[in-house]
Amino acid sequence: MARKKKKKKKKSSDWFGFEMKTMTSSVTFDTSYRAFLIILAAGVCIAGVIFGFIKLDQYIQAVSPVSEKYGFVELIDKPGWFNSDLVRKVELAVGGEEFALDKTSARMVAENLKGLPWLYEVKTQTTNKSVQIRAQYRKPLALVKSSRKMYYISADLVVLDYVPIAKLAIVEIKGASSPPPVGTVWDTDGIASAVELLKVLAKMDEISTPGSPLLKEIASIETSNIGGRRSSRKPHIVMYANDGTQVFWGAAVGESSRYLEASDKEKLAMLYGFFKEHGSIQGRVKYIELRNPQKELPLPKR
Repeated sequence: MARKKKKKKKKSSDWFGFEMKTMTSSVTFDTSYRAFLIILAAGVCIAGVIFGFIKLDQYIQAVSPVSEKYGFVELIDKPGWFNSDLVRKVELAVGGEEFALDKTSARMVAENLKGLPWLYEVKTQTTNKSVQIRAQYRKPLALVKSSRKMYYISADLVVLDYVPIAKLAIVEIKGASSPPPVGTVWDTDGIASAVELLKVLAKMDEISTPGSPLLKEIASIETSNIGGRRSSRKPHIVMYANDGTQVFWGAAVGESSRYLEASDKEKLAMLYGFFKEHGSIQGRVKYIELRNPQKELPLPKR
């Protein structure tokens, strides 16, 4: 009887089984490697973003202080009559409203202001807020009309361009020739004499009548006969009040003795004596004569 051959059982460790293990191992390795690359790439991106933010923050910190160092021009101790129109003239003269707060800007502002006759003896400096301007201010005392234009004259006889200034009592000078360019000195006889008289009256107002200055009642000064060039008999200088009342001042300040007139001190005493007695130089008489010599009169007191 023939023996039956036993059928061999396939072992689990045959090729198929091994291939499965090998394939499983390969898949696991490939997936882990790809995951590692993704994580690495993500890490690089995050690091790049963080580095970028750090650099941006450094840039902002570096730029911010510079961008904050800008400010406006600031007029220090400007007088009360120096209005917004005149401030605007200063801003235009210096080239704008806002400047970098450094020494270069301070020098530039000072240099540009040399062309603006309203200010002199200018000094500038920068602070952490502004470019400060310290200066002397030319106050207009008189007004001249010429060829449909108007000009101011300051106490030091400098011609200034016209800007409406409500807070000042500015007297018109009549009988003058055409003015020189703005910013130059106008020292002709008529102008110089009229301005000198206005300075004397302004000083007298401060001393004698500070609450109600006489100058506010003076509209104009006529100088066409200065030095008696038109008529030796007529007053050299005549002031006109707002209502047309004439004040015969006569010879220029400091010249009264030459023409045998009352002294300047006498003239002031008579004029301010009349002003205080009547409360005004207007509406009382047609004219006020100051040329005739008087015995020495005391000046009005406060």
